[in-house]
Amino acid sequence: MTESKRSAQPDVFRAINALRRMVRGLRSAAEAVERDSHISAAQLFVLSELAQLPDQSVKDLAALTMTTHSTVSQVVSQLISKGLVTRAADQSDARRAVLRVTRQGTNLLKKSPRAIQEDLIDGFGALRPSERRALATGLEKWLEASGLGRVPSTMLFEKPLLAGSSRAKAKKSGRG
Repeated sequence: MTESKRSAQPDVFRAINALRRMVRGLRSAAEAVERDSHISAAQLFVLSELAQLPDQSVKDLAALTMTTHSTVSQVVSQLISKGLVTRAADQSDARRAVLRVTRQGTNLLKKSPRAIQEDLIDGFGALRPSERRALATGLEKWLEASGLGRVPSTMLFEKPLLAGSSRAKAKKSGRG
């Protein structure tokens, strides 16, 4: 698309700038959480959700955080290894494992900012239902039209495990 065609499309300008502002705000929030709390923004979100509704399973947390079981499982494992969450058998059903925020996790939450995901969810909820549907549909169609429709959805700014990826192999061999 030529420069004159692009400048003749004010909606493109507005959408790209809105996306830039969102990415910049998300990146800034994620960096602040990592710098100040030494956990990722995704870990803060899961920890916060678990503190609000304790005794959740990984499956329950996946639904609460609107992400996949495997992504939440990875984040929970990191929180457990940091001593911020514990896993125990459910007292009413020993086959079910429940998660709880530790005292250390509670103390960290008291010092941490609110998770940016909570602000995004609340902001989205402030829109009229018709605006929410139109925005969700528009974003999905934009991703498809841009060739990003098959990119997997993970938690915001959670670093993927790259051990088996071709990118990680390329870095190891000096090609990346």
